[in-house]
Amino acid sequence: MHNPSIVLLIVLISAACVGQQAGDTTITVSGCMIGMNGSFKLSTHGGGLYVLKGDHSALFSYNGMLVEVTGTVKASKTPSQARPVTLHVTKVKKLADSCQ
Repeated sequence: MHNPSIVLLIVLISAACVGQQAGDTTITVSGCMIGMNGSFKLSTHGGGLYVLKGDHSALFSYNGMLVEVTGTVKASKTPSQARPVTLHVTKVKKLADSCQ
């Protein structure tokens, strides 16, 4: 027979792992949110560029604002001008009404 405590522990560990894929990292970055042609990007002060994925209507409400965005990216990715990183948004916080 199986020990009920071990079975419960395995179920809890499995449930905790379901929400995030292996290799994903949660990050928080701030910058200017730019919405154009149905897609959204975050341009950081240091020149980084992120493609934002998430709830379109929620992202649209922050268009043109200075924001802090939390989300997940693949662990080995860093932003560059040649290839922006895709950030799967989980939270947005307005820092200022405009990017100026």
